[in-house]
Amino acid sequence: MSVGSLALTALAQDYVDMEAQRAAAAQTAPADPYAPRGAQSYPATSYGVNNAPTAPAGTAMAPAAASAPPVGAQPVMQQAEGQNQNLGLLYSQIQQLQQQVMQLNGKLEEQAHELRQLQEQSLQRYVDLDKRISGGAAVAGGDLAAAEPASAPAAAPDDSLVLPTGPSAVGSAPVAAQRGEAEAYRAAYSLVQSQKFDQAVQAFQQFQRNFPAGKYAPNAYYWLGELYLVVQPADLESSRQAFTMLLSQYPDNAKAPDALYKLGKVQFMKGNREKAREYLDQVISRYGSTNSSAVKLAKDFIAENY
Repeated sequence: MSVGSLALTALAQDYVDMEAQRAAAAQTAPADPYAPRGAQSYPATSYGVNNAPTAPAGTAMAPAAASAPPVGAQPVMQQAEGQNQNLGLLYSQIQQLQQQVMQLNGKLEEQAHELRQLQEQSLQRYVDLDKRISGGAAVAGGDLAAAEPASAPAAAPDDSLVLPTGPSAVGSAPVAAQRGEAEAYRAAYSLVQSQKFDQAVQAFQQFQRNFPAGKYAPNAYYWLGELYLVVQPADLESSRQAFTMLLSQYPDNAKAPDALYKLGKVQFMKGNREKAREYLDQVISRYGSTNSSAVKLAKDFIAENY
């Protein structure tokens, strides 16, 4: 073999040994991060409308997407809105009914109060009438029962009945009882004592028709005025007319102070406060120097109501 061939063979052997060493070193040494790398393939991605990536859980959606109702939700929403409107209307109606109930309760309380006042007034009138009846029951029954025959004048009842003893409006001389007048008056007054007030009203009305200018006419007017106040319902206007007739036709009668006081009370009950005060003041000014009980009653009534 020649020297040239031996040299080439030695060089080839050295190259092989060096490549073997480099391969061994590459397996044991760490990878170089800056070393060049081969091309990598990635999956194709499309950002079209139908292939948009799904948003992760908990990620807020865009306002336009959040406000758009799902398909088929509009009828449900309209139905819910209609129900809300019905509930609001129902609530408003309930409030109106509650207000109306409160108003009715207020009116009911007012009417109950007025009814209690009327009952108290009616009871007071009844008690007053009962006292007058009780005070004159014994003497009235005895004196009228002891009346002489129809041709003779009847005996005067007691002072509680206050029959006219002075001159009347129709003449200066005392009026004599007419035939049958005492009996008719006694029958009417017995109905008052028996508390048959409706029948007593009819009896005294008939008495007035039969004996319009009789001896007992002033008392018939007075008792009619009293009875119209205690019958149910009370007849204030008829009571006023009866007391007014007594005062106009028999101003000097002993029962005039009581009739004037009663006339003031009737006007007060009718709502005429000023007119009532005039009558009550007249009682005090005209009869203040007498011992009439009407004076004290008028003063007490003024103190309580004015």
